[in-house]
Amino acid sequence: MNTSLLADSHRANVLIVDDSNVARTLTAHIVKKMGYDVITAENGDSCLELLLKTPVDLLLLDIHMPGKSGMDVLSYMKANEMDVPVIMISGSGDIEQAVQSLNMGAYNYLLKPVDPEKLEVTVKNALCESDLRKKVNILSEAVSKSPLGIAITDADGIVAYTNPGFSEMTGYTELEIKGKCINLLKSGQYPPVFYTQLWDTISSGRIWQGEIVNTRKNGSFYTEYNIISPITDRSGRISHYISIKQDITERKREQQALEESKQRFQELADLLPQPVFETDIHGKITYSNQLGITAFGYTPADLQKGINSIDLFAQEDRARVQKNIENRYKGTAIENHEYLGLKKDGTTFPILVYSTPIIRASTPIGIRGIVLDISERKRSEERLRELNQTLEKRVEERTKALEETHQQMILQEKLASIGQLAAGLAHEINNPVNFVRLNFAALKNDLEDLTAILKSYRSFVTAAENGSISHEAILALKNQEKNAMIDEIIDDIPEIFNESERGFGRISTIISSMKNFSFRHDIDQRIPCDINKGIQDTLVIAHNEYRYHATVETALGDIPPAPCNPEQINQVFLNLIINSAHAIASQNKEQKGHIVITTFNDADYVYCKIEDDGPGIPEHVRQRIFEPFFTTKEPGKGTGLGLSISYDIIAHKHAGTLDVQCPSQGGTIFTIGLPLQPQPLSPQYHETTE
Repeated sequence: MNTSLLADSHRANVLIVDDSNVARTLTAHIVKKMGYDVITAENGDSCLELLLKTPVDLLLLDIHMPGKSGMDVLSYMKANEMDVPVIMISGSGDIEQAVQSLNMGAYNYLLKPVDPEKLEVTVKNALCESDLRKKVNILSEAVSKSPLGIAITDADGIVAYTNPGFSEMTGYTELEIKGKCINLLKSGQYPPVFYTQLWDTISSGRIWQGEIVNTRKNGSFYTEYNIISPITDRSGRISHYISIKQDITERKREQQALEESKQRFQELADLLPQPVFETDIHGKITYSNQLGITAFGYTPADLQKGINSIDLFAQEDRARVQKNIENRYKGTAIENHEYLGLKKDGTTFPILVYSTPIIRASTPIGIRGIVLDISERKRSEERLRELNQTLEKRVEERTKALEETHQQMILQEKLASIGQLAAGLAHEINNPVNFVRLNFAALKNDLEDLTAILKSYRSFVTAAENGSISHEAILALKNQEKNAMIDEIIDDIPEIFNESERGFGRISTIISSMKNFSFRHDIDQRIPCDINKGIQDTLVIAHNEYRYHATVETALGDIPPAPCNPEQINQVFLNLIINSAHAIASQNKEQKGHIVITTFNDADYVYCKIEDDGPGIPEHVRQRIFEPFFTTKEPGKGTGLGLSISYDIIAHKHAGTLDVQCPSQGGTIFTIGLPLQPQPLSPQYHETTE
């Protein structure tokens, strides 16, 4: 299907469809003789195939064909909006068939045998009408799709037509404005003489054009550029006016903004405490703000006479300035913007120049820039250099003092933890001590009985040696032994010693754990540490703190030693275990809670996971638990430093990780990760020893 305008109607493509080879050949001969290009098809299917892939300007279609008839083809074309004029050709004079084909969109209906003259006239008329219709459609489409507003009024200004662009501009639909006077758009911002002159111009047959402020339907004003042209009829009288409108409200606003911007730039430039300048391609200064003139000792008159920018630089810098200007035009980066400026009186001062090329139509036409007088900065830099040495020393001293304070806080927190556990530790030691004391008391009584029996046996031996043993003496000795329960004493003594030995072992374990826990390495000392041993020592120290509230289960894996500061890591273990115990105790449950401590490792880290079945930590609290002095405990029951110090020890001092999770089912899980390879200390925690 061809929807383009026919540039030359004599070269139109005419498709002839007829199942009769004779009729098809005869018709093609006539059409070719008329000067048109001919395409032929022998049935309806071939016809549709050609219509879909070949440009066709006119179709001569036989109605009666086997298979797909001419009426079928016409019906298909109508359903698919194929805009090709169709002349139906039939061998019968069935008037109903002719009317039906015309109703279906056929241009005309001819009977066989086709009269050559009538065929020629019909073909030409069909092509001309099709060409005209296409032109009208294109014109209508252009007007409809035009972004400009178009209105047509009669000679009295009554609106006869508006396009969508007009509606978009004014807010009036075509139905709302049609039949009304175009004066409906008046804004009232012009005197009557303005409109009188406008009407005088167009009513005299001339074109009026210009800017005008009108009113939209919603009452808002807008500015349009309007061209009004008179339209005359065949007699030469004006019958209509066509108005072509362009909404320039935004453009006017931009123009006003541009003017204001120019004014603002000038005012701001003069307010700037730095010189601002522009030069042409030859380096001549074409613009400077007020300070740009006075800073170099020149006057506005000097600027009018002409000043070359290169003259504002000291002689030793001019070659570099010229080179940098060339680099600016090439778009090459400039590394050094610092120069020595030269005043009119010959004095120099340090300056920084920041510039950019002025580009017009992709061509550089000059340089625009700003100049900073850095004399004061240079003096300040000199003073700063003088202060740097003392400042660095003060910073070093202050950093060391802060680190000492920080370590003191850690130590105080550790001592606070030990103090909190002191009563429990005393109780832990007192239990086996009392046990051993009772065993020693029992041994003392047993020893007295054994001593008495021994004396009796010795007396019995002496009597036996003298040959004076009596039956009564033997019975007395046996009764004494029976009353002293010598057999029971002999059986109990090994168990008493064993129990006492276990008591001494418990005391030794507690003292050893306290010794390990209290030992202090240098702050930055890192030694291979058995994490499992540290956990076991910590559990001994904290036993009295958790034993009434929770049971502790350990699953300590076969992990390699991690390079760390053992005392600091043990303090973290203590803080987390006590936190878990206190969290469980806060629930006031009838049954004990549960704490599980697990250790494991991967290729890079050793991990310790401390999990409890306490109440968990709310989200809003969880975000702050590592903040110093933040605590949810009652006043006097917590310093708020335990978790913050723990985080500092793990994350900052050991480059490890300390994460907290609170599963939905309750409880809290703290996971410590310590790197297996020694990590460098953060600068603020590094302490040199000399």
